[in-house]
Amino acid sequence: MTSPAPFARRATSVPVTVVTDKAALGRFGGRDTAVLHLDPPLHAHDPGTECIACDSRGNVRVLLFELQEKVRLGMAEPFLRVVVDATDIENHAAVADAIVPGKLPAFGLRDFTVARNFHLAEVV
Repeated sequence: MTSPAPFARRATSVPVTVVTDKAALGRFGGRDTAVLHLDPPLHAHDPGTECIACDSRGNVRVLLFELQEKVRLGMAEPFLRVVVDATDIENHAAVADAIVPGKLPAFGLRDFTVARNFHLAEVV
């Protein structure tokens, strides 16, 4: 069996819930749920800038794409929904905006793939 191409479209879009409240985090999970943890920057940055090491820790698009790739390569279990733990991130709106197509600019095929395969279900 061959795995689909890295930028292939899923049959159905996967709902993504962004959790911003630590108390609410325990309500989400389950067998068919993938949980992603966003981490804050490693160190201080000038306003409007961020280094690539810090950006990858808190970039929900990168983490969603990597999760999809791990499933495609057999390195992770398939999932029906995703919960994003954004409790340690200051700008929750930016996390949600990154999942909504057209809210933030796309920077390559990775971002377009995420927009086609995932949708924002709710922010809690």
